[in-house]
Amino acid sequence: MRESIKNLKIGVLAGGKSAEREISIKTGNAVADSLKRSGYSVLTFDLDDSFAENLKKIDVCFIALHGTYGEDGRVQGALDVFGIPYTGSGVLASALAMDKIKSKALFNFYGLKTPPGITVAIGEKEDALKNKLKNIELPYFIKPNASGSSIGCGIANKEEEFKDILNKAFKYDDEVLIEQYIKGREIQFAIAFGKPLGCVEVKPNDLFYSYDAKYTKGKTEYLVNPVLTAKEYAECEYAAVMANEIIGCRGVSRTDIILTHDGSAYILELNTLPGLTELSLVPMIAANKGISFNELVEDIIEDAVLKKEKQ
Repeated sequence: MRESIKNLKIGVLAGGKSAEREISIKTGNAVADSLKRSGYSVLTFDLDDSFAENLKKIDVCFIALHGTYGEDGRVQGALDVFGIPYTGSGVLASALAMDKIKSKALFNFYGLKTPPGITVAIGEKEDALKNKLKNIELPYFIKPNASGSSIGCGIANKEEEFKDILNKAFKYDDEVLIEQYIKGREIQFAIAFGKPLGCVEVKPNDLFYSYDAKYTKGKTEYLVNPVLTAKEYAECEYAAVMANEIIGCRGVSRTDIILTHDGSAYILELNTLPGLTELSLVPMIAANKGISFNELVEDIIEDAVLKKEKQ
């Protein structure tokens, strides 16, 4: 199979229209360079006026987009219409995972743990908001419903900070998820092609794994072999595997988890198109398992072709 896909023209779709454009371009460049090193013919293109024309030039699309219009099912739907095989999850799984409110509801329905939380719509009356907030305790973790890379997120430790952080989140979405901040270790668990790949513990210098902490060297400590008991590891693995099955993910994904002192694994969110930059977590986890970046990228391409053949 690996040799047969060498003849395919690979399109790397990067950039896009979301607030994560800069990171998407970094992922796209890293993927394109890797594929060229492995001997593939590569076309890097963007989500612009030439999008449809470029689709006619490729055999497989490696989606390196992040955020809205890339990770939310819209591009996946377009590629389905054009009949182009693509990497990662399909339309429904992408849309569900991107929608933090709906995915949280599904995780809770199937018995997975998530932090206590409420949803707020832009323009919601203050009395209604205050009534909802009675169900959770400070500090609050506030995040836009459909954004990634921690853009627009913040922690309100006291009431005086709340409105400013909430208004910041509303700049990126008309719906916001407010969760009770759960203190614990942040475990990022990768699933590759339906099987657990492993995890990394992130220890940011910031209060949480913020945009700066994610993409600035030296701002986060990464423990690729975190000290976990067998029970703790099993709890995290189970949460990640079940989250992927519930949403219906394909390819490679990453589940963000808070592991509390009592060994409970709380799911924060699921990423269907995790970053593939030099500071990204999935390549770090893969390397710890003896899988090089080039191998990982080729595995993702191969999975896309197999997925299309089975349809």
